[in-house]
Amino acid sequence: MRALLLYNPTATTTSAAVIDVITGALRSALQLEAVPTKRRNHAGFLAAGAADEGYEVVIVLGGDGTVNEVIQGIATTDVALAVIPGGSTNVLARSLGIPNEPIGATTAILRHLADDRIRRVTLGLANERYFAFHAGFGFDAEVVRQVEQRYLIKRTVRQASFIWCIVQAYVTARHVRRAQIMVRSPDNPLLSAQRWVVCANARPYTYLGSNAADLCPVADIAGDLGLTGVSRLSIPAILRVARTSLTSDAVGQLRFVDVLSDLPEVICDADRPLPLQLDGDYVGDHRSVRFLSIRDALRVVA
Repeated sequence: MRALLLYNPTATTTSAAVIDVITGALRSALQLEAVPTKRRNHAGFLAAGAADEGYEVVIVLGGDGTVNEVIQGIATTDVALAVIPGGSTNVLARSLGIPNEPIGATTAILRHLADDRIRRVTLGLANERYFAFHAGFGFDAEVVRQVEQRYLIKRTVRQASFIWCIVQAYVTARHVRRAQIMVRSPDNPLLSAQRWVVCANARPYTYLGSNAADLCPVADIAGDLGLTGVSRLSIPAILRVARTSLTSDAVGQLRFVDVLSDLPEVICDADRPLPLQLDGDYVGDHRSVRFLSIRDALRVVA
């Protein structure tokens, strides 16, 4: 089987020694080429080239951001995606049942390939860019933007950087937390006056250590999209959402939270430009976002 390994040499939990071990193991069973990524969106360019050149599988060693870039290059093709977790959170790999450490994940992927365990899953599409597990419009995207501006802190303290940046985003980005978002289908209003919206393609939303945060418990990677709207963004409200999502699947029972399921298409219109994040990567500010469910868009090794 012809395979391309793309690895992010600066990923949070990746080292030269780990890359050497993984490369050796993969080469024992695959016709492998290994290429490092060098800049933002480089992985997507390389993945698209692999699809054109007849590779059967693209293996990604990196975090969710690198995986998202690769998806842009191979979505809707016959190339399969395999994920070896190398970031700080690794939401997609863990959601697919892949071990959350590189060596164990490599062993699992080789076993899955030998057993032909490849299946098609749904992807979300947000304004023409794919996402694998979630998109955030508003507050969490502002948090992601602030984390990306503090790369050294993220690499040093990992997930603790997100907690710090939640506080920073609340204090400094008042225009984001005071925004109002209208959620509608193409023809009908669904929710009004939302402060923050998450559109999810899979569960969970993220992880805090070993604990899953189930912010959109109706999401299903084999079905259409789920959506969670939050209409209050005070500190107590944020803490209640965080506590509930980390301890149960009942976030929709909070009075200021609405959860919608089975959405093939949903449009979010804001009263001002708001940050958008896809799979934990900030992708710019938008006034309106159209989310689509693209069934069977990606082949995954899992």
